[in-house]
Amino acid sequence: MKPTLDLYIGRRVLDVARGGEDWQWVVILEGEVRIVNKSRNETMAPSREELIGTKLESISFSTRDTTITFLRAPHNFIKLGFNPTQYAILDPAYGGEAYPQWPEELEEAGIPSHPDEAVSADPSEEWVAHHQKLLSDQQSRIDRQAREFLAEEEKDG
Repeated sequence: MKPTLDLYIGRRVLDVARGGEDWQWVVILEGEVRIVNKSRNETMAPSREELIGTKLESISFSTRDTTITFLRAPHNFIKLGFNPTQYAILDPAYGGEAYPQWPEELEEAGIPSHPDEAVSADPSEEWVAHHQKLLSDQQSRIDRQAREFLAEEEKDG
C-alpha cells in the first residue's frame, strides 16, 4: 500500500523547489509530503508565487496524464500535469519515494517506472498506522463535503 495523491487532498502547498537533479522539481505540501517530478521532459517547475498557499483540490487520472488541481480561492484553480508513471510521492512516514501509479507487481519483479529510477521504497514500520490515519482523515473530509453539499442543496431547494 503505497501513498497515493488522493490521501493528501486538502493539504496546502508550502513550497515549490528544485529536486536532486537539474531537471527535477518538487511540490512540497503540509506535513513535508513531496510530489516529485521524475520526467526529464517536464523540466519547467510551476510558479512558486502561483502555487504556494493553494490547496490540493482534486486529481484526475488517464493513461496519458495525471492532472492535479490546486485551489487558491473560489473559482481560481491551478492545474499541473504529470506523466502517470514519472512522478513520485515522498511522505516522511512512508520512508522513501513511492511511484503511486506504477504497478506493485512490476516493482516486485524489479522493473522501475523509468529506466533511470529505482522502484518504490519499502514502507517504514510506522507507515501502516500513518496510512490508516490518512484514510480516516480522507473519509472525514468526504463525509464533511457530503454534508456541506446536502445542506447547500437543501438551502437552494
